[in-house]
Amino acid sequence: CQTHWKEITQIYGPSLHNDYGAEIYPGIDDAIQTAKRTNTSESWQAVQNEIHRVARVINQAALVLTGGLT
Repeated sequence: CQTHWKEITQIYGPSLHNDYGAEIYPGIDDAIQTAKRTNTSESWQAVQNEIHRVARVINQAALVLTGGLT
């Protein structure tokens, strides 16, 4: 049974590929590690999607902090 594992964008947290430590942007790190292992166009597209998700969250946070998003 495979679950959808990254519903929330995290900046710092546990990695699927590192049991002993944490990663910054674990969703991006996990996607990169999977893409390196499988080396498919779909896996590299997943990396792009994770980067896009993080960028979107950072942009939204910046808008909130500057009063541009209410």
